[in-house]
Amino acid sequence: MEQDPRHYLDEIRENLKKIQAQGRVTPTENALFGMIDGMAGLQLALMEQLADTRRRLQALEAATAAT
Repeated sequence: MEQDPRHYLDEIRENLKKIQAQGRVTPTENALFGMIDGMAGLQLALMEQLADTRRRLQALEAATAAT
């Protein structure tokens, strides 16, 4: 079963909070998690756009088939 992509964003953010709570986050670690979070956000936006495109295509195909 596929997981909701938002799950991964939440997991990244939770892991960052755990590391930050330890009080030992280096600037490099902080930057790395920031980049990962940003990339995950871009991936999520892409997946949402793809899902919308699929819905529109299916609606168009259904309308075409009905005529």
